[in-house]
Amino acid sequence: MIRILLAAGLCVWMAACAKPSGDACQAKADVMLEMTFIEFDQGVDGWRSLDASLACSDHADDVLAEYRSLHGSRLSPANVSLLIWHEAQVLAAKGDAAKSADLMRKAAFPGEPQWQRLYREGSIAFLEGDLAGLEAAKNSLAGLPRDPSLITPGGTEAAWPPNLDVLEGLISCFGKPYSVAYACRRPPATW
Repeated sequence: MIRILLAAGLCVWMAACAKPSGDACQAKADVMLEMTFIEFDQGVDGWRSLDASLACSDHADDVLAEYRSLHGSRLSPANVSLLIWHEAQVLAAKGDAAKSADLMRKAAFPGEPQWQRLYREGSIAFLEGDLAGLEAAKNSLAGLPRDPSLITPGGTEAAWPPNLDVLEGLISCFGKPYSVAYACRRPPATW
């Protein structure tokens, strides 16, 4: 019995003194910091792979903030805004509505398209429990004339107005957590 206790104690002591193998999520995040903006924000191995991972989802907002800190001076205001926006969404999904709303406000930039501003305002209203503000933003967004700049080089038109379905979903699931309400969208129309 004493041998077993000594062996167990030695194993515990050795484990406590062993050099840590490193955090796999942090290692993955470190690789992401060297990516181009497009790879980092839109690529399969970018920040979204952390957010989608049950093991690494807590790292997504941190890597977004760190990427912005490292590369922000070389990015356009629109791209910096997008990084701030995604960080805010991750925080909202984690339940930190106050910090998320603050970051969403910081995502504004000079020359921001009106549809983007209205989507941001509606999202903030949702996070702050302001149904009237959310509905007003959604109605204003729905009434915007089509933006001709949202036609792709191939001639395909983007859905108009962008993110109207998200604001409608936030309204239909008002009072629920952002992570639930964000997914409360009507399925796309099929012909």
